[in-house]
Amino acid sequence: MEIRNGEDVYFVGKQVADAGVYRLYLCIQGETERQCLLQIASAVENNSGLDRAAYILGELKQRSEEIEEEYGRVKKDPKDLLNYHLGFPELVDSFICHQQGGRRMNILAFRHVEDASRMIPLTNITFKDRLRVDLRTSVWIMGKLLKLFVFTHGEGFSVGLATGNNILIEPDQHYVLFFDWSGAKIHSSVLPVEIRRQEISQAAQAVITVLGGKPETGAIPDDGDEAFGRYADFLHRLARGSESNAERAHFQFYQLVDSLWKRGYYPFTTKPLS
Repeated sequence: MEIRNGEDVYFVGKQVADAGVYRLYLCIQGETERQCLLQIASAVENNSGLDRAAYILGELKQRSEEIEEEYGRVKKDPKDLLNYHLGFPELVDSFICHQQGGRRMNILAFRHVEDASRMIPLTNITFKDRLRVDLRTSVWIMGKLLKLFVFTHGEGFSVGLATGNNILIEPDQHYVLFFDWSGAKIHSSVLPVEIRRQEISQAAQAVITVLGGKPETGAIPDDGDEAFGRYADFLHRLARGSESNAERAHFQFYQLVDSLWKRGYYPFTTKPLS
């Protein structure tokens, strides 16, 4: 099936998700042959959520570019980048599709990811594939989630949905992002403490779950790593809502991690979920 928006054409493939208020399909952008995701409201009355997501994604892109530019004026290493833009999808296009009864469509892509199916929801790892990640794999997931909160919370954005089904990762390149921004908000003043606390807690609970653990108790499978106790305790405290300051949590997290393991690329590693 072809979907057109003016001169732009998208070739629609198979459905990959149904979120109730919207559906997702793989698609190819005609001009560039780039693989994207076509997000379409399930009904006209659900257009507003996709409208909001499109607006938020535009604001996130603008803010991340401004911060990157500011950072570029003070950084010591020219190759050092904040890369906050990797933490949310790229909005390629957004339009009302008259071919589909006036429903809103957002065309989304993942920066530097050619195959959109490489982006995996955290919940799929445990609930679909029946696997769990090991401690060191969880480090780059949790670390990048906290980094994202440093950006979003610092700029007055609440994600709205910081749970495992909205956290997508690319296993090889270690990308971590929040996909659905339809419930996000931009706050005119400082982001309320309880919202910040809740989102950090939700993300930590999602990481405990993908470790094969139980967020409600903090129990995580122990594979005999001598770093287990201190690391698991830190995650459990975040999951319980001990922290509302993402910048402080991010600093303390890496302070702990650097005391437990050497820095360096660590491959995505899973084990059977018992």
